[in-house]
Amino acid sequence: MKNKINIFSDKKIKFFLSELFSDYDLSFMDLSETQNYIVNNSINIIVLNDDKNTKPFDFKKLKGNFLILSSIKNQSIQINNQLIKTPTSIDQIKTITENFIENIKIIFHDITIINEKMTNINNNSFCYLTKLESEILSYLIYEKEGTKNYIQENILNIKSTIKTNSLDSHLTRIRKKMNQINTAIKIQSKSDKLLITI
Repeated sequence: MKNKINIFSDKKIKFFLSELFSDYDLSFMDLSETQNYIVNNSINIIVLNDDKNTKPFDFKKLKGNFLILSSIKNQSIQINNQLIKTPTSIDQIKTITENFIENIKIIFHDITIINEKMTNINNNSFCYLTKLESEILSYLIYEKEGTKNYIQENILNIKSTIKTNSLDSHLTRIRKKMNQINTAIKIQSKSDKLLITI
């Protein structure tokens, strides 16, 4: 499954960023929209190439789900987030981005997921998810309501025309692990739809 990334940048460099991050599902937004994504679990990249663009931001408010790529020479702004200063190689930018995405913390109600480790915030109990389980659960957390067809085709890489119980098996294991750490979160199935609820 392609990870979804919100990119906040100057529209002039959209094509370059599309090529640079071609392995991801990208949504491009204006820099002014950044503050709307602070309390969101989404993966976000801010691209700063003009000192004037930094004026409206309070970078200290940004959470750990923001990566900042900056070409501003005399950077006087205070940034708590991961920062890539350019010039740097394309390969290095890609590697840092991949590591950032891999280590991003997903927080939903009483659980956190980081590096395929799911932890109940309230009681500190934890368990490990497989890569596929983590992708399925992350997808449901981001979307709140998903479809079995989407998961089968985009995460499990199985054509929707093929009848299989693979997804049901993954969901059963995820539910058991959620029970194991005593989370209040539930995954509900309604025909082709899957909902994550509290």
